[in-house]
Amino acid sequence: MQSRRTILRAGAGLALTAASLEVATGTVFAETTATGWAGLAQQIQGDIVLPADAGYAAAKELQIAEYDAVHPQAIAYPESPRDVQALVNYARTKRISVRIRSGGHNFNGWSTGDGLVIDTSRLNHATVGSSTVRVGPGLQSIDALHALAPYNKQVIAGTCPTVSPGGFISGGGIGYQTRKFGLGSDRLRSAQIVLADGRLIRASATQYSDLFWAIRGGGGGNFGVITEFEVAPIDAPRMVFFSTTWAWDKAEQVFAAWQTWQMNASVNLGSALILNLPDAAPGTVPMVIITGGYHGPESEAQAALAQLTSLIGAQPTSNYVADLPYHEAMKTAYGCGDLTQDQCHREGTGPEAHLHRTAWQRDAYRVFNQPFTPSQLNSLVSTLDADRVAGQRRVLHCMAVGGNSNFTSPTATAFPHREANFVIGYVAQLDAPTPETQAAASAFVGTGAGVLNPLSDGAYVNFPGSSLPDWATQYYGDNYLRLKKVKNAYDPSNFFRHPRSIGSLGE
Repeated sequence: MQSRRTILRAGAGLALTAASLEVATGTVFAETTATGWAGLAQQIQGDIVLPADAGYAAAKELQIAEYDAVHPQAIAYPESPRDVQALVNYARTKRISVRIRSGGHNFNGWSTGDGLVIDTSRLNHATVGSSTVRVGPGLQSIDALHALAPYNKQVIAGTCPTVSPGGFISGGGIGYQTRKFGLGSDRLRSAQIVLADGRLIRASATQYSDLFWAIRGGGGGNFGVITEFEVAPIDAPRMVFFSTTWAWDKAEQVFAAWQTWQMNASVNLGSALILNLPDAAPGTVPMVIITGGYHGPESEAQAALAQLTSLIGAQPTSNYVADLPYHEAMKTAYGCGDLTQDQCHREGTGPEAHLHRTAWQRDAYRVFNQPFTPSQLNSLVSTLDADRVAGQRRVLHCMAVGGNSNFTSPTATAFPHREANFVIGYVAQLDAPTPETQAAASAFVGTGAGVLNPLSDGAYVNFPGSSLPDWATQYYGDNYLRLKKVKNAYDPSNFFRHPRSIGSLGE
């Protein structure tokens, strides 16, 4: 089965120039001796990995391998909120910059830097209550699915198995469930957070309500280290997973039909359209894929797919439909249908972990409220296919949103895109990047951004875009000013920061 993981995939090997990184590694204000780190290690239950340690190279890895070029002073693995408090207090006292990491998937590498990386992967619990579920920020989607399945409860998850709530929920949280159940952040009921001053608080609608507003769509790494999310689970015991492919010469017809089909469909339907050029060498034939999940009877899903075929006016080249228990359907959507749960993790993170890292990537994602005209569709598709370069993997990735997620006011949470129907982006990946191939791939993405920008209605902070003018307005719209006030209230010294963190523009 095709999934975002299998399509947006890259192997090992990289070459990196410092100029290619948009990692704001942050200023390290003071040196810290090994003795200092050793003393801190004795205060916490978890571990601290230093550059001299055997496991350092693996500990600093993110999903995208180019950020291996960043060398943190230390990577810490807290195992409790008290551990997080100790780490924050130490870094603040020693004037060391901090980055927060949950799944390590940020496209721009914001979860690493040259100071202290607080990795929350061991805060990975799933506790089922009477009406809510409490999950740790480092609980990967594939593990959440299996942990909650025996209780017949599930949570909103994205389209990658190793994404974690720490970033996913904080930035909004879009997946195949969004149109029916809303955003992941819409289902947040409270969050436990360690603030910049070391306090451990719980934010909700009734306490620290301004902070609670901000962490629902304001993006990760801005306001503190979230150590637990309390969310309302979704009622999804089963899901119909589907994946269909179409001939490339029908790409524009498929795109036009898909947007009409999805905008007029039942909220039970969530899908993605993926135009995939596995290698942009001349003569390579791209693939057109429509995949997703239906939260209802298989008969309704089959009827919806038949309607799609009618709108396209052609038969798919392949068609797979399966009504499965929810966790199995999502596992299949992740491209892990033939893998065990342990295998469905990033290579290097466990003895059986099987999933590849991405070597190098650039992307340009934007949010769109309205469907595209035929001429605009032609421009989008032809841009993907133009000036092909061997060794470049190109994708035009289109996700449907809208539905019930748009029945919330744009100011009710920090996530402002309540009229959005699509999130669409160009992606370029390289398996063995060189300065020349990086430049060519970046140029392709830049051209794609030039096509998308005049048509777009903003950008999604969880798909941050390699280059994005006026990012504060693009991500947050009119909510940015309020986010700055919350930032100033809870982190007036800007302790938690990254290249596009709230308040980093210096206003």
